[in-house]
Amino acid sequence: MNRLLLLIFVALGASMALAQSQATIVEHIQSSSQGRVTVNQPAALAERLRPENGNPENGAKATAKNRVGYRIQVFADKNQRTAKSEAMARERNVQTRFPELGCYLSYNAPTWRMRVGDFVTREEALEMMQQLKKEFPSYAREMIVVKDRINVTL
Repeated sequence: MNRLLLLIFVALGASMALAQSQATIVEHIQSSSQGRVTVNQPAALAERLRPENGNPENGAKATAKNRVGYRIQVFADKNQRTAKSEAMARERNVQTRFPELGCYLSYNAPTWRMRVGDFVTREEALEMMQQLKKEFPSYAREMIVVKDRINVTL
């Protein structure tokens, strides 16, 4: 019993001494970097952060505003076995043919939805829906224009 207590006290004392000798992460960075910090980032991230690509922190003028508008619902299904993969397949197909349209995949149990576009007016959405129906006749029966929160660039 005495040996066990002695072992516990020694271990406790050693861990306390070790904890006191180690600096915090902030102290460690400050002492080892001498006030300089190097950031390594992928080229794609650097490109996205450029001001002309819409980053407001770097002085860009364009900003996005979230408001009520319209989107075209291309797919909605509750089948747990197939709905997710079908929604993703339709998203790929539409994005390939219409890269300028934003595609929005959502899941609100138990329904998967795939919607496209950010239209301010219902008429704009109806016009685009006609183009989508011509390009994807197999999806046409399911397409409808719905009210949704949209992203508008100012």
